[in-house]
Amino acid sequence: MVEHEGGVAPHRRSVVLGPETGRIIPLGDAGNVTLKVGSDESGGTLSVYEFTMPPATAGPPHHLHRGWDEAFYILRGEMTFLIDGVTSTMPAGSFVFIPRGVLHTFWNESAAPATQLTIFTPAGIEAYFDEVTQLMAQGGGAALEAAERVMEAHDMIVMPGTRPAYGALTPPVRSK
Repeated sequence: MVEHEGGVAPHRRSVVLGPETGRIIPLGDAGNVTLKVGSDESGGTLSVYEFTMPPATAGPPHHLHRGWDEAFYILRGEMTFLIDGVTSTMPAGSFVFIPRGVLHTFWNESAAPATQLTIFTPAGIEAYFDEVTQLMAQGGGAALEAAERVMEAHDMIVMPGTRPAYGALTPPVRSK
């Protein structure tokens, strides 16, 4: 380990945030991502955000991350996950871990809002949200195609024929 003056690495600092605080990244009708810790604060080790989804709302298209692990803790409501072909509906208090390279998506199928705390390691997902938010504001088919290119540029591979991301719920067919 490299020693720094005062014993603290210059890129590291503690982050203490109260409820409903952090950098808000709006996803239109899909809700808001509230970034709690990003690459700048963690020295690139992890990103943490809170995501509140309205009722009957789709999350991202079916995808995988080549270089990110992703973990979810359901804070409120329930979220439905499709992970490697298996569908699971997870209530508040549930934890989900998805290692890099595993196909997945999630959505809020319920009639109530749902909130999850999401952790990415390493950091960097916030750059994706910043870019995709700008595209979603434009709307239309061209924006969806551009969003897929942004996903690929940010280490995500979208499966062909998947549903559009973030909006009115049209979930994939549920596994039995």
